[in-house]
Amino acid sequence: MGIKHHSIQGAQSLDLSMQRPDCIHAISGRGKGGRLWVPAGWISLTLVLEGSLELSSGELPWMLATRQMQLWTDGSVRHSCREQGWWLCIAAPAVLWQKPPKSTASIINCLIPRELACDSELARAVVHLCRPRWFRHGNESQDPAYKLGLLRDALIERQQPLHRQLERCSGRTVLRRHQTLLRLLRVQHLIRCTIDNRLDLISLAAVANYSPTHLIRIYRDVFGETPSEYAVRLRNKRALDMVCTTELSVCEIAESLGFESESAFCRAFKHAFGCTTTAARRGQQVQLSALATPSLMRPSNSRPAPAAMEWAVAS
Repeated sequence: MGIKHHSIQGAQSLDLSMQRPDCIHAISGRGKGGRLWVPAGWISLTLVLEGSLELSSGELPWMLATRQMQLWTDGSVRHSCREQGWWLCIAAPAVLWQKPPKSTASIINCLIPRELACDSELARAVVHLCRPRWFRHGNESQDPAYKLGLLRDALIERQQPLHRQLERCSGRTVLRRHQTLLRLLRVQHLIRCTIDNRLDLISLAAVANYSPTHLIRIYRDVFGETPSEYAVRLRNKRALDMVCTTELSVCEIAESLGFESESAFCRAFKHAFGCTTTAARRGQQVQLSALATPSLMRPSNSRPAPAAMEWAVAS
């Protein structure tokens, strides 16, 4: 197994389905307009060094920001650089992410598609594969499979929280529990990508191939909250970020978040964070309980917190 290096400059495109499937592909993209397509059955890890990168699977696009990584195992994925940027991607058929090669299913069960913040160790591992000449004193005797294995092991180590959630999934076998978690993560991913559209529960359940009632129950068992409560928590965070870090008027923020009026938004904001939007902009400390990740020990029959209910009703 070797490494094939690719460079995407400007508006160039690369389709990995037309490339050799028996080697690791290391892609460096720079400029505006570049495109990359990674086919189904491959695993890819993308790191954005500068700017942002649009990724899409099917018809659903999302943005990957600077110093963010996207691990993807769930079907094909497209990369589109719509602004000036610099990004790296490591991609290969799933079976090549193992040393020695084993069944494809076993590695897919270890690596879970997820966006994650990039630390220096992960960044170095990706850059080492994409730009080996930058490491003059590196151990060049290490074969590509070994380097890819180190990257894989580092990713698995950082996914331990997800593995704990995997244990909470229903299913008699690891494979069944993994399939359940992937379905729930698709729902979670869809909520993040369509937070402005506020998809209804029936649409979310269809993505996971569950009934709405079953989705609520199993999602709460694994993540400690319902899909609606997760969406509310994301909107809470976005509202606070927009109030405290942008110069948009409160009216503009309320409109962008889908509130019927500025007053409805202000009431919901104060109920969630314990202060007015004006006070928050002046630097007054806000209550962050509305942003807290729920405890997985919460009983499955518990009701949403009042702050979450306020957002749901007001919005």
